[in-house]
Amino acid sequence: MQPAPANAAGGAGDNPRPRERLASSQHLRSAADFDEVRRMGRKVETGPFTLRLRLRAEGPRRLGIIASRKAGPSVERNRAKRVLRELFRRNADALPPSCDVVAIVRAGFVEFPFAEIRERYLKAVKQAGKSK
Repeated sequence: MQPAPANAAGGAGDNPRPRERLASSQHLRSAADFDEVRRMGRKVETGPFTLRLRLRAEGPRRLGIIASRKAGPSVERNRAKRVLRELFRRNADALPPSCDVVAIVRAGFVEFPFAEIRERYLKAVKQAGKSK
């Protein structure tokens, strides 16, 4: 057997496309933070998911995703979470500079094509980001 290449374990090495992921500071983790966004954030229903956005005084943009069993089997829930994380990461400039976003996955999410989910996400962010 040949030894594994140096960058096979995820190291930077010569990999032309480094691993792209959210920084730990961009994850909404505590139940208190989720509750505050759900209580005080602006809500936008999109069909495949609900978006709640709460502006903050300072700090990085943070994302939290709720995908309960009602949203479907684990394969579908995990795909929905991957898609929403990717949209958050790639479209950060569409969000206010310091905010918390909670996305609640709904049943049937995987039935929508990526392009439509992206369009709905951007529309929801724009709508939720407007001042009251």
